[in-house]
Amino acid sequence: VLVSGAYARDNIDAIRRRIGNVERRAGFTQPQRRVVSSEWDGRSLEVLTTSQKLAHRIAHELEKAFGGRAKYRWSPEDGSLYATWKYEAR
Repeated sequence: VLVSGAYARDNIDAIRRRIGNVERRAGFTQPQRRVVSSEWDGRSLEVLTTSQKLAHRIAHELEKAFGGRAKYRWSPEDGSLYATWKYEAR
């Protein structure tokens, strides 16, 4: 999941908390679904997960909680998911 935009830069702590909440909730029923890494480079947050379902849920929950737009692209070769969430604050 790639998280970007002006809103992400200004609210990275709230976004990280939301991602952690989504991961914990998923862990109750599907313990194999978890966040592998989360790296902030000052402009975007890249979150790697063990499951495309968790990646999809994270992007969807960010869109639901904060607004913005989530987009999803599945790889035809291996079925992996590349999800993005972006919100440019006005």
